[in-house]
Amino acid sequence: MVMKTEFSIASEMKNLAVVRQRVEGMANECGFAETDTYQMKVAVSEAVANAIEHGSPNGPKNIVHLIIECNSQSITIEVLDQGVFKARLPVTNGRPSHRGRGIFLMTALMDEVNITERQNGTLVRLVKLKEPAREQKQAMG
Repeated sequence: MVMKTEFSIASEMKNLAVVRQRVEGMANECGFAETDTYQMKVAVSEAVANAIEHGSPNGPKNIVHLIIECNSQSITIEVLDQGVFKARLPVTNGRPSHRGRGIFLMTALMDEVNITERQNGTLVRLVKLKEPAREQKQAMG
């Protein structure tokens, strides 16, 4: 069983709700547990918020493209923006900042997080394993 959906949103924060709904719908169809689905929604919200805030040089004229694909063991969510990735540490005036923690949050909530710079934007790839697959991966090291 492989399911896949693709869609784009205008680069506006108000569209985060649509993204969360689509992720939740696909996660439910794929049989993910409620806790895993919640974690996915939070991680994807961070990735899309970053794409809107930092990866949209023309603001709402830009789009954020998403691909959600799941199989019997995992779900993969790709977020592609139209900007250039800039790695930043969450420090402001020598103090830790409340901003810039999205990547740390994504890595804490997902099993895999990859960020790739491309000619046409930045791609964030998030993977969440179903519980049996996660246990098997942990047992293997």
